[in-house]
Amino acid sequence: MTRLYPVMLQLEGKRCCIIGGGRVAQRKAAGLLEAGAAVTVISPQVTPELERLAGEGSLQLVRQVFMRGMSEVKGAALLFAATDDAAVNAAVREEGAAQGIWVNGADEADHGDFLLPAVLRQGRLTISVSTGGASPGLSRLVRNELQGWLDDGYEAYLDLMLELRLAVQQLVSDTEVRQKIFRSMLEWDLRARLRDGRGWPQRLQDELLERLRRDPTPEGVRRIGAWMEEVDNT
Repeated sequence: MTRLYPVMLQLEGKRCCIIGGGRVAQRKAAGLLEAGAAVTVISPQVTPELERLAGEGSLQLVRQVFMRGMSEVKGAALLFAATDDAAVNAAVREEGAAQGIWVNGADEADHGDFLLPAVLRQGRLTISVSTGGASPGLSRLVRNELQGWLDDGYEAYLDLMLELRLAVQQLVSDTEVRQKIFRSMLEWDLRARLRDGRGWPQRLQDELLERLRRDPTPEGVRRIGAWMEEVDNT
């Protein structure tokens, strides 16, 4: 069994080329656009949705049959073989290999250099699920099960935790101490408060940040946790 290496890619503004214009290409384009990629679709025919996205300027549409050496492909960050023609998909993979571009293949027999997992997003939280190509349908099923399990508190929770993390990074230079602080912060019951609708008012967020700035230590973080419990009981 091939062991895959999971990774999150930063594609903001990077050019990604999709060869094909059907529903598979449409799904791949949607995911790339959500990540901020600059998408180029190469296909003589495309779905109405891809036509709409091209018309509004969300992606570039090249109405041509794929050929080796196309200028639109050169220098791309990623390449997607998304046609129903095995010979064309194979040619796309060969082009990617020749130019050193990672290729995602639509063929069940050869997925290329990387697979696309089923993705669940909730604010800054991103969860990806993959079965290594064995069953994409099962990946989506597991993702949907996770979506039903997760509550709605993570988005606000992660926004607040990012603000706190940036404050700690500015205040504490010792990496080991930082890690202890971050671990201690995870023991706070903030997410439960955000989840059940009580929220965390701005005045309490401001006081929380002020307390952290006054005592940016693991012991200080534990004292903040005790203060939070007092706030919850009032």
